[in-house]
Amino acid sequence: DFLDDLAVRERRTTLRELGPMVFGGVMLILAFAAAGHYMGQNAIAHSAGPEDTIPTIAPAASILTKGSLLPDSETFELLSLNDLGEVADGGHHVLASGKGDLPIEEPVAVVPASYNLAAVEEEPEIVDEAEAPRLDLSPPTSKIEKSFKLKRADRKKIIAQRRHRDAEMECLARAIYFEARSESELGQLAVAKVILNRTKNPDFPKTICGVVYQGSGSRNSCQFSFACDGLPDEVRQPKAWENSKRIAKMALDGNQSVPAVGTATNYHADYVNPKWSKSMKRLIKIGHHIFYEDS
Repeated sequence: DFLDDLAVRERRTTLRELGPMVFGGVMLILAFAAAGHYMGQNAIAHSAGPEDTIPTIAPAASILTKGSLLPDSETFELLSLNDLGEVADGGHHVLASGKGDLPIEEPVAVVPASYNLAAVEEEPEIVDEAEAPRLDLSPPTSKIEKSFKLKRADRKKIIAQRRHRDAEMECLARAIYFEARSESELGQLAVAKVILNRTKNPDFPKTICGVVYQGSGSRNSCQFSFACDGLPDEVRQPKAWENSKRIAKMALDGNQSVPAVGTATNYHADYVNPKWSKSMKRLIKIGHHIFYEDS
């Protein structure tokens, strides 16, 4: 029994030692066999003649219309280069019959309708900065100052004219108020007309205020009694004063309601009889006033 066990142990030891060697040899044989097979196939492929090759033809295919991109009657035809007789790049051409977003070899230049291609090709003209015309957006300083002075002068002139007119209307309204506020509108306009006529007569001052207050420096020597009667010119009837100002404005605006007064330069109340009235021509009596002109 001891000998049998020893023999079994020796066989096992031998198998353990020889097993890897046997396995490696088998794998080496298989590797050589695979390499030889590959080399043989490669040699056959290189030694085959043109008549032994099988032509490869790309199958024709139709791409059906997709959704709403193409009408039902249109398709894309896929053809081989051999069928077209073209072998430029060894690929396939897709013939489009309606689809416009397929890539093509030569890109199309998209040019806006309002774009001038000729202008693009022309070389830009180089202009010397010193010779280039300048766009002057503002006038010269001297012109601005002159314009400003003119505008300022015009403004002062307008203001002065406005103040003068206001003063003239004030004087005329006072004469109407103190001389004829109890008269009718026509009678008040007639008094205003006499004052305006005097400004045009060389024998009287040229302004309304000058005519109204002429001789007011001496008592009872003025042309209009209220101007030199020694009493203050106080307005005590507001409504009558507003009406007098309205009548004065009407007269200054050229109201022609009293053509009968004409060129009258004098008048007096009907309850007095001044000496100068005998040397003048009587025109008309309106209310309590009698109007005269030079004879």
